[in-house]
Amino acid sequence: MLQFDFDDSRIDYLAEALDATPKQVKMATNRAVRRTAGTLRRMASTGIKTELGLRNVTALRRRIKEYRVGKGGNALKLWFGTNDLPISAFPGRKKQVPGGVQVGDIMIHGGFVAKIRGKVGVYTRHGRGRWAISEATVPVADRIMIYLEDNVFVDIDSIFWKHFENEIHAYTILKVGK
Repeated sequence: MLQFDFDDSRIDYLAEALDATPKQVKMATNRAVRRTAGTLRRMASTGIKTELGLRNVTALRRRIKEYRVGKGGNALKLWFGTNDLPISAFPGRKKQVPGGVQVGDIMIHGGFVAKIRGKVGVYTRHGRGRWAISEATVPVADRIMIYLEDNVFVDIDSIFWKHFENEIHAYTILKVGK
């Protein structure tokens, strides 16, 4: 779990420079944290889609969740599901080759192409029974975590400060929370 703390003295300096009330500072901080989480979620979903070469971001949107932490409302937790993705999330033609199935650049050893319940997919056996099969999956956890650490979380401070400055300016100009 990654945790980020922001400099309170910078918040106090901006509040004093703009003559903001404590209520306006709290409101601006809460909104800036929510907007930062949304920006990180958006950056992560589009970047991971490109990094993994997925067909669309539908499989990823279900795997990125945002939770509030604590009573203050100024702390959020982003959860990224890194379970294996089904092969159907990746683009490419399913081609039976010796030793398995080739889908785009991905090779599924021991896999086979079958039409089950009207859906053509790539499946693997996990038992001796007739229906002991499941859709083939691709491990993606390492690639997702490396991408997040290298590309998404490096700019969290600048993203938060940009949002906070915009919000505190708006609250003081419009006199919200006075």
